[in-house]
Amino acid sequence: MPANLESSAPLTPRPGPIEVTIEKISSEDFFSAEQHAKMNKPMEKITDFKIVQQKLAEIVEFEDQDHYLGIKKINFRNAPSVKNEVDLSECSFVSYFPSEDILLLECGHTMDVSFDLTTGQTTYETGNPNLVTTSPSGKYRLNKVYEGQECFYHFIQEKKNGKFKKIAELNEVFEMKTGKWLCVIEKEFWADDQTLYFGLVTQYKEGGHEYEFYGVKISEGKN
Repeated sequence: MPANLESSAPLTPRPGPIEVTIEKISSEDFFSAEQHAKMNKPMEKITDFKIVQQKLAEIVEFEDQDHYLGIKKINFRNAPSVKNEVDLSECSFVSYFPSEDILLLECGHTMDVSFDLTTGQTTYETGNPNLVTTSPSGKYRLNKVYEGQECFYHFIQEKKNGKFKKIAELNEVFEMKTGKWLCVIEKEFWADDQTLYFGLVTQYKEGGHEYEFYGVKISEGKN
């Protein structure tokens, strides 16, 4: 990682035993690292209304509207009914991701809402699979949730026993380390399995946004 650090003392975030180091870097260092970025492969998804209704018959009770597909009820595969974090009547179908059995919806204020149809886990554990950026070996990934008021919730997941689980809340760690609000990030990429880079949008401009650039280093915490 580049040497011009804003803060480099390790901080162990909730909820997992890892250490996250955040470093503010120059644009030159960021774009130099970007030359070695690993390509992020999009996750397979189903967006067709008819296909998803066939695929999730008896699991999701859909309501076919004129221009969107509504949701009436979700019957989780291996979990009891859970109290929904939002009113499903305000939600519409966006995508289904078969490999992870995640249903993605858009709800009031265009916010992301998602469900793991196997476990019953919800948005702040499952995120938006359309927005994930995965490390080269697939061990870690950055996930996001659009919260409907411009900003995103960002978190790190680790793949354990074939499922991705949240191990660090990046917004919380970033704000504690820098005193700044992690609202919108762009240009994110992994250089390797432990090193994530991104640009924090600091000002929106028609000709191109302005950014502050950061590197995130992930390491195993000490027991």
